[in-house]
Amino acid sequence: MITVASAGTPTFTLTCNGAGSDVRSSNVIVTATSASAVSITGFSASPATINEGDFTTLSWTTVNAVSCTASNGGGGWAGSTITVPSGNKQITLTTEGDYTFTLTCQGTGSGNTAIMNTAVTVNPAGTACSAGSLSGTIVAWTDVFSVAFPGPSYENQFVTVPRLGYHALAFNSGSVADDGKISSVETTQTIGVRLGSISQCRGDFDVPSECKKVWGIGGGIRWATNGRSGACQLEPNKTYYFNITYTDGVNPASTTCTQSPCVNNLQHSNQ
Repeated sequence: MITVASAGTPTFTLTCNGAGSDVRSSNVIVTATSASAVSITGFSASPATINEGDFTTLSWTTVNAVSCTASNGGGGWAGSTITVPSGNKQITLTTEGDYTFTLTCQGTGSGNTAIMNTAVTVNPAGTACSAGSLSGTIVAWTDVFSVAFPGPSYENQFVTVPRLGYHALAFNSGSVADDGKISSVETTQTIGVRLGSISQCRGDFDVPSECKKVWGIGGGIRWATNGRSGACQLEPNKTYYFNITYTDGVNPASTTCTQSPCVNNLQHSNQ
């Protein structure tokens, strides 16, 4: 068995020696055409936004694929058996977060490979979070303040809010009884009216009045895990988001940010 590595018409010769000087040769010519390029014509998750413990179905279609492999993501996707040219697999995700699933398909011939990704967002269990109309960026509390919530006792850090979207600061309320305030102060580079909220859903501004606020120069939202009156009440050991946007929280085309990038001085204090 011979593998022909490239397109062309190679000639193969077989020479056999008999008794004395009796030699016989024969040729065969093989025509090798170029391998058809492999492609992934579809790879998606439905639904693309779920709650913890729910499932989503990953579906794919391919052309000229000999084999495909699954990697990244979660829920047992990595290393699972992938059928060609098409198929689907149900994945259950139990932990809140953003997941990227990768499908890699191999065609005939060396280097004949196609790769495609699809994303799934998992919201905390028990919440009715929807994707909403705004896009946004999500950053962990520890990545901004370098300590877990409810720390630090007092600190300022700069964050960037998408001009036509929201910035979400993710944190876990933990089991500490405390209260404090998350604030945002305009900078000399950025001026505009902001809308802020605290919610179990990222980019969610449809929350009770004590959990949201509109401000210009400076303002913030008071939170409490100790029952402090007038504060946004947080349940213990839950994932929350401090959301901030220059839009009205609904219309992604609206903005009051005067200059891009929309930089904010984010401040946290325990009080």
